[in-house]
Amino acid sequence: MTSPLRQLAYRYRWIYDTVTGISALSVGGVDQLRSLGLSALDPVLPRGAKVLDFCCGSGEAAAPWIEAGFQVTGLDVSPKVLELAATRQPLLTCIEGLAEAPPCAPASFDAIQISLALHEFPRKERQQVLLSCLELLRPGGWLVVVDLHPAGPFLKLPQQLFCALFETETAMALLEDDIPKQLREIGFCNVEQSVLAGAALQRITARCPSSGMLETTGEMS
Repeated sequence: MTSPLRQLAYRYRWIYDTVTGISALSVGGVDQLRSLGLSALDPVLPRGAKVLDFCCGSGEAAAPWIEAGFQVTGLDVSPKVLELAATRQPLLTCIEGLAEAPPCAPASFDAIQISLALHEFPRKERQQVLLSCLELLRPGGWLVVVDLHPAGPFLKLPQQLFCALFETETAMALLEDDIPKQLREIGFCNVEQSVLAGAALQRITARCPSSGMLETTGEMS
């Protein structure tokens, strides 16, 4: 079920921007929030690498990658937001399609970003999205996920209030689940998790196995 406030936030951009701005304060602001994926993978990717931004929306989280010199493709199911993304980010290659069944060739990308979008999917569809990522990555390629995480004691109540007002039951389901474990189970390796913003956010990096790669796992807190 979608809350009335969530519907209003989609309808009126200033509500969405205000909520995003307040939510981003704990990580240093909106620009820092949108750069979390890039800052995680920038050290391991060569400039010019091909990056896919899953559920790219209007291109805000793709912008830091483009500015850093990567070749970025944005995928989203909404043609309207893709039009906006293309206007805001002329260097962004836009593809319309479902994240569960993306119209892209296997092993096409060096990295994939899912920024604050995975919690929008029910468990079954979320599993398929992550499997799609594994299929689309080249051997040795990287996935970075930025999304909600069960908050610590100081932010637990605000997080619950935020989810009740602006999110759906799929967000609550993600908060209950172990996403790093899920990634390992479907075949990713080198899975690492860091928690941010009073533990209210998690950033997970994971690697598509390549020939001869030994699986190593770890979690950073």
